[in-house]
Amino acid sequence: MAKKDLKILGLSGSLREGSFNKKLLALVLRSAERHGALVSEIDLNKTPLPFYDADLEAREGIPSNVQAFKKKFLDADGLMIATPEYNGFFPGVLKNCLDWLSRRSSIEDPILSSYSGKVAGLMSATVGGSGGIRSLTALTTQLQYLGVMVLPRPFSLVHAAKAFSDGGTLSPEYLSSIDEMTSSLIDTLQKLKQD
Repeated sequence: MAKKDLKILGLSGSLREGSFNKKLLALVLRSAERHGALVSEIDLNKTPLPFYDADLEAREGIPSNVQAFKKKFLDADGLMIATPEYNGFFPGVLKNCLDWLSRRSSIEDPILSSYSGKVAGLMSATVGGSGGIRSLTALTTQLQYLGVMVLPRPFSLVHAAKAFSDGGTLSPEYLSSIDEMTSSLIDTLQKLKQD
């Protein structure tokens, strides 16, 4: 399978316009494009979701924006997810999105179809020195429970306010680490497609 046939979907757990995690995700998606993958992105700030509510689902069904997100997940081979760390965990807005995407759109829709066969690379940028390691650990656990294969080495960026240049880029050393993660995701997806 050619790399250009691989589709990578990016998602950030931050809503903030100038978010370091959105900047980090942009760099990762550019890296995936350089490696020949087709990339797309979901912006949770531009398409807000209601809080998951079983009564709402029973009354109105799956919201149309969740259905649109689900289609993007189903079309993607791999995921790149950037998450901030809020009080030692990944943000509720990201958890809410993952919860909605776990819902079946019909009785014919296989359970957890949004996540079936997916491989994810994870990253976090924080202004402090933790690099989001607790949120990355929690997100890894959540995604593995949903059936996603998570790459073993997430990218963790500490002191993001100092690490990013005014132009929104990082040092060559960091960019090289990002490239390694992108390469690992694409290589893993290609091997899985060949099996």
